[in-house]
Amino acid sequence: MKALLRHSAVRILGALGALAIAALIVWLSVIPAAETPAPQWPDKLKHFIAYAALTAPLAVALGPGLNRLCAALVLTGLYGAGLEVVQMVGDAGREGSLLDIAANLSGALAGLIVVAILRGDRPLFRGDNF
Repeated sequence: MKALLRHSAVRILGALGALAIAALIVWLSVIPAAETPAPQWPDKLKHFIAYAALTAPLAVALGPGLNRLCAALVLTGLYGAGLEVVQMVGDAGREGSLLDIAANLSGALAGLIVVAILRGDRPLFRGDNF
Protein backbone atom coordinates (compact mmCIF):
# COMPACT_ATOMS: atom_id res chain seq x y z
CA MET A 1 0.00 0.00 0.00
CA LYS A 2 2.85 2.39 0.83
CA ALA A 3 4.45 2.14 -2.59
CA LEU A 4 1.08 2.29 -4.36
CA LEU A 5 0.10 5.58 -2.71
CA ARG A 6 3.43 7.10 -3.76
CA HIS A 7 3.19 5.99 -7.43
CA SER A 8 2.90 8.88 -9.90
CA ALA A 9 -0.20 7.47 -11.62
CA VAL A 10 -2.01 7.13 -8.29
CA ARG A 11 -0.98 10.67 -7.39
CA ILE A 12 -2.50 11.92 -10.65
CA LEU A 13 -5.70 10.01 -9.92
CA GLY A 14 -5.68 11.56 -6.45
CA ALA A 15 -5.50 15.02 -7.98
CA LEU A 16 -8.37 14.28 -10.35
CA GLY A 17 -10.42 12.82 -7.52
CA ALA A 18 -9.76 15.84 -5.32
CA LEU A 19 -10.87 18.17 -8.14
CA ALA A 20 -14.06 16.19 -8.68
CA ILE A 21 -14.88 16.17 -4.97
CA ALA A 22 -14.09 19.90 -4.69
CA ALA A 23 -16.52 20.58 -7.55
CA LEU A 24 -19.20 18.47 -5.87
CA ILE A 25 -18.68 20.28 -2.55
CA VAL A 26 -18.96 23.71 -4.14
CA TRP A 27 -22.13 22.69 -5.97
CA LEU A 28 -23.71 21.30 -2.79
CA SER A 29 -22.63 24.43 -0.91
CA VAL A 30 -24.22 27.01 -3.21
CA ILE A 31 -27.49 25.41 -4.27
CA PRO A 32 -30.54 26.31 -2.18
CA ALA A 33 -30.73 24.25 1.01
CA ALA A 34 -34.12 22.83 0.06
CA GLU A 35 -32.68 21.36 -3.15
CA THR A 36 -29.74 19.56 -1.53
CA PRO A 37 -29.85 15.91 -2.65
CA ALA A 38 -27.52 14.76 0.13
CA PRO A 39 -28.72 12.21 2.68
CA GLN A 40 -30.52 13.59 5.72
CA TRP A 41 -27.59 13.25 8.10
CA PRO A 42 -26.58 15.79 10.70
CA ASP A 43 -25.07 18.86 9.03
CA LYS A 44 -21.72 18.68 10.81
CA LEU A 45 -21.35 14.99 9.88
CA LYS A 46 -21.84 15.91 6.22
CA HIS A 47 -19.13 18.55 6.52
CA PHE A 48 -16.78 16.12 8.27
CA ILE A 49 -17.25 13.40 5.62
CA ALA A 50 -17.01 15.81 2.68
CA TYR A 51 -13.74 17.33 3.80
CA ALA A 52 -12.20 14.01 4.79
CA ALA A 53 -13.13 12.80 1.30
CA LEU A 54 -11.57 15.92 -0.25
CA THR A 55 -8.38 15.98 1.77
CA ALA A 56 -7.45 12.30 1.43
CA PRO A 57 -6.99 12.29 -2.37
CA LEU A 58 -5.40 15.75 -2.21
CA ALA A 59 -2.84 14.46 0.29
CA VAL A 60 -2.12 11.50 -2.00
CA ALA A 61 -1.71 13.88 -4.94
CA LEU A 62 0.70 16.16 -3.09
CA GLY A 63 2.91 13.28 -1.99
CA PRO A 64 4.57 12.22 1.26
CA GLY A 65 6.01 14.47 3.92
CA LEU A 66 4.80 16.65 6.74
CA ASN A 67 5.03 19.88 4.76
CA ARG A 68 2.81 18.45 2.00
CA LEU A 69 0.28 17.15 4.51
CA CYS A 70 0.20 20.62 6.05
CA ALA A 71 -0.29 22.12 2.59
CA ALA A 72 -3.26 19.82 2.00
CA LEU A 73 -4.75 20.85 5.34
CA VAL A 74 -4.24 24.56 4.64
CA LEU A 75 -5.70 24.29 1.12
CA THR A 76 -8.81 22.45 2.23
CA GLY A 77 -9.19 24.72 5.26
CA LEU A 78 -9.10 27.83 3.09
CA TYR A 79 -11.45 26.20 0.58
CA GLY A 80 -13.96 25.33 3.29
CA ALA A 81 -13.73 28.75 4.94
CA GLY A 82 -14.15 30.43 1.57
CA LEU A 83 -17.28 28.46 0.84
CA GLU A 84 -18.68 29.39 4.24
CA VAL A 85 -18.13 33.07 3.39
CA VAL A 86 -19.86 32.55 0.04
CA GLN A 87 -22.81 31.03 1.89
CA MET A 88 -22.94 34.02 4.25
CA VAL A 89 -23.16 36.55 1.42
CA GLY A 90 -25.09 34.42 -1.09
CA ASP A 91 -28.83 34.42 -1.62
CA ALA A 92 -29.44 30.66 -1.74
CA GLY A 93 -30.84 30.51 1.79
CA ARG A 94 -27.61 29.07 3.18
CA GLU A 95 -25.85 30.15 6.33
CA GLY A 96 -22.12 29.88 6.85
CA SER A 97 -20.85 29.22 10.35
CA LEU A 98 -17.69 28.81 12.36
CA LEU A 99 -18.94 25.39 13.52
CA ASP A 100 -19.11 24.30 9.88
CA ILE A 101 -15.51 25.43 9.43
CA ALA A 102 -14.52 23.43 12.51
CA ALA A 103 -16.29 20.35 11.12
CA ASN A 104 -14.52 20.87 7.79
CA LEU A 105 -11.12 21.07 9.48
CA SER A 106 -11.85 18.03 11.65
CA GLY A 107 -12.77 16.00 8.58
CA ALA A 108 -9.70 17.25 6.73
CA LEU A 109 -7.46 16.22 9.61
CA ALA A 110 -9.07 12.77 9.70
CA GLY A 111 -8.47 12.35 5.96
CA LEU A 112 -4.83 13.32 6.41
CA ILE A 113 -4.34 10.88 9.26
CA VAL A 114 -5.76 8.00 7.22
CA VAL A 115 -3.49 8.77 4.26
CA ALA A 116 -0.43 9.24 6.47
CA ILE A 117 -1.00 5.88 8.14
CA LEU A 118 -1.70 4.02 4.89
CA ARG A 119 1.28 5.60 3.18
CA GLY A 120 3.61 4.95 6.08
CA ASP A 121 4.20 8.59 6.99
CA ARG A 122 3.85 7.85 10.71
CA PRO A 123 7.30 9.13 11.71
CA LEU A 124 6.27 12.59 10.54
CA PHE A 125 8.14 14.54 13.13
CA ARG A 126 11.63 13.51 12.09
CA GLY A 127 13.77 16.33 10.77
CA ASP A 128 14.21 14.83 7.29
CA ASN A 129 10.56 15.33 6.25
CA PHE A 130 10.93 18.99 5.38
